[in-house]
Amino acid sequence: MKPHKLPSGSWNVRVMIEGQSYSFTHSDRREVMRMASEFAAAHRARIDNPTLLERLRDYVAENTERLSPSTIRSYEGMIRKIAERSPKIGNKRISALSEQDIVEIVRPLRALKTKRNYVNFIHAATGKGVTTKLYGKASKQVHVPTELEVKGLIALFRDSDMEIPIMLGAYGGLRRGEICALTMSDIDGDFVSVSRAVVRDPLGEWVTKEPKTASSIRSVLLPHFVIERIRERGHITHLLPSQVSDKFWKKQLRLGISRPYCFHSLRHFHASYLHALNIPDAYIMARGGWSTPSVMQTIYRHALADHVSVTDLIAVSAFQNPCQNN
Repeated sequence: MKPHKLPSGSWNVRVMIEGQSYSFTHSDRREVMRMASEFAAAHRARIDNPTLLERLRDYVAENTERLSPSTIRSYEGMIRKIAERSPKIGNKRISALSEQDIVEIVRPLRALKTKRNYVNFIHAATGKGVTTKLYGKASKQVHVPTELEVKGLIALFRDSDMEIPIMLGAYGGLRRGEICALTMSDIDGDFVSVSRAVVRDPLGEWVTKEPKTASSIRSVLLPHFVIERIRERGHITHLLPSQVSDKFWKKQLRLGISRPYCFHSLRHFHASYLHALNIPDAYIMARGGWSTPSVMQTIYRHALADHVSVTDLIAVSAFQNPCQNN
């Protein structure tokens, strides 16, 4: 970084950073050197010790291929809110960021889950976390339908484009995005191959892509009556995930059901039903595509391959065909 005098009499300095040239000009030689030096120092600080907001934006950019579009939108929303509500903390250098700063960011948030999402995002991007008892105990009660209610829901949507998705959610534990991505070619005998999901891209458009976790790619053995019904109808569904949720919710409301179930509750039913049969939690995690034990509130992480074939048969044989007369 060496200054040179221009024909006009001013001094000029060029600074090369990551292959890009930055030019500084001033009539005073010392002043132009100060300007260039401060710029270079600021860039080094940006790389070595970015602000919280800079690091959060970099984290999203670095992980675009790995993160789902919905997660990217969620993270971008968090970044905007930190910039709007906590600009002083957002502009702090990572080295100066304290646990109390993170607590201050999430303090105004009401929902426990939202607070956790912010803390987890900040920790993933910066390595900084919260060790104090920030949240207290969660008292969230999961609304899970009974087997009789599941049969009633299937009957309610009989012969509609919702019938198969409900069966796959309740008897296969599939997510709505996974169901909407299925085609008849994914059916092999009584197995369904789950390798794609319909999700929103950063622009809000529905796209089909691979799941964000390897555990979501799996082969699920279904009860034979589900496979038979799929073959009778000749397709899985033509609906988008949002349409699946809307139709499921609104039809229950129209029928006067005071506490309608969300579509995802079918997945909870599937897991809790298998758990009640004393099927190992590790197998349930693998079957449902859960990647972490915290989701299932279990200490197991992986199903044992030796037990999968036997447990498959136990799992699917327990479900009874809702269309079969007793």
